[in-house]
Amino acid sequence: MTGSTPSTQPAGKSAFYDAQLEYVRCMRTKGGYEDYPDPKLSGYLDWAKIEEIASRAGQNEAVKGGRNGVCNAELQKAMRSEPERDQQKAYESMLAHAKCMRDNGVSRFTNPTMSGGNAIPGGDPNPASPSIDTTSPAYKQARQACKTKLIDGVDGMQ
Repeated sequence: MTGSTPSTQPAGKSAFYDAQLEYVRCMRTKGGYEDYPDPKLSGYLDWAKIEEIASRAGQNEAVKGGRNGVCNAELQKAMRSEPERDQQKAYESMLAHAKCMRDNGVSRFTNPTMSGGNAIPGGDPNPASPSIDTTSPAYKQARQACKTKLIDGVDGMQ
């Protein structure tokens, strides 16, 4: 490849990891979350640890962008750097997770779907008016039992 035209394609796993690390550093400094976890070696965020931080009173901004969205630019850069995901594998992972959640007592947990070649997460049947209590001990126990069903990159989606 010659010339100085920047590529619009994702730059690969290393660039993705670097962009995620930049986002994590922002979340620790400007975002107000000193204990925000490092990304996994795959480059994906450690959603189990992030959800634990977000579950603390007044800490729900830990999930995306930090307080007042101060790290949104870094988050967007990381999202643009993400390598292309195998949507079939993502779907199969989310489907196994949904079945596991139901098998472990979260009976209303819905299956993912495929739309336009993309895996769409399952979960609460009505996210706009949640009917699944994600803070209940039963939900947390099911989530723990089923966490290995989700592959990196989809673990924070459903």
